[in-house]
Amino acid sequence: MLLRKRGMAVTCASLALADAGIEMYDLVIGVAACRGDNGAILLDPTEGEEESAANMCLTVMPTLNQVSGLFCTGEWEGDSPVEAMKLCMEGCQRLYPVLQQSLLKSTKKKVPPPEPEAS
Repeated sequence: MLLRKRGMAVTCASLALADAGIEMYDLVIGVAACRGDNGAILLDPTEGEEESAANMCLTVMPTLNQVSGLFCTGEWEGDSPVEAMKLCMEGCQRLYPVLQQSLLKSTKKKVPPPEPEAS
């Protein structure tokens, strides 16, 4: 399985658990990165870009600022794995408010509006 798909699967599973009302410490968000042919770190690579020599999938619990999973393949050189991890962490932090809004909308659809009090 491509690493970016692992990150997506983790994020979707986390959202599904939260939407089902399962108590969790935090949402888990997964983001993938790869080292491109020119050595640049690419966040959320396409399928073609992910065929490069080095790939990474990082899963994070953003509120706790805690890494819950790290999966790497290929050869990483110098500080590039650290740079890729920082980019993935930043990507997870950017996705977090979007996922929170999605859960909020879902919850509002499930919960009926309060009935007005009789006077």
